[in-house]
Amino acid sequence: MRWTCNAIAQRRGDRRHSVWSMKSDPSPGASLFRGLTRKCPNCGEGKLFASYLKPRESCAHCRESFAGLDADDGPAWLTVGAVTITVVPLLFILESSGRYSYAVEMLIVVPLTIALVLLLLPLTKGFFISALWLLSRKPNS
Repeated sequence: MRWTCNAIAQRRGDRRHSVWSMKSDPSPGASLFRGLTRKCPNCGEGKLFASYLKPRESCAHCRESFAGLDADDGPAWLTVGAVTITVVPLLFILESSGRYSYAVEMLIVVPLTIALVLLLLPLTKGFFISALWLLSRKPNS
């Protein structure tokens, strides 16, 4: 448990609703899911990214800092693995059926691969940043 302040009331300048309250830390599963949905792993309200893959310095809602949480190449490797597991069996199925020419197979597989990479990369990066945030938290006293 830790003490947090109602950030919304603070931003509005409403002193009567600016109450310090005891708030429990989110569970690891909730934090990882919040990262996967590209939300702040602490509060789940603020956005984790300023743009497509650029993480924010801190959460706009709860002011949790994301400084020093560099996901590096982990999200890229996870994305490549997930896309490979999906696309390679599809390519084998298309090739073994013998119905399509190589050009048609590539017209199916290449756009699917690009779309999956563009979809999964921000999700896996959010997941990794959330995992790094969990590992960097100080234990409660």
